[in-house]
Amino acid sequence: RSAPDQYAVYFHCQTNLVETFRELYPELRYGGNRSILLDAADDPPEAALRHCVALALTYHLNRRKRGKL
Repeated sequence: RSAPDQYAVYFHCQTNLVETFRELYPELRYGGNRSILLDAADDPPEAALRHCVALALTYHLNRRKRGKL
């Protein structure tokens, strides 16, 4: 649901990315299995977001590596 005082970073919902993010960053707020919700008035958690985006960008690469083990 959209709200004027928040924004979201969306990820592919057919992955386990947001589930992983929840384990790593329980202090963040999530929108189901597809987004990280952020308040516009707050500074974004830059380190956590960088890590989550890096995990998303390497998701398929990491899945392939795990499959070969």
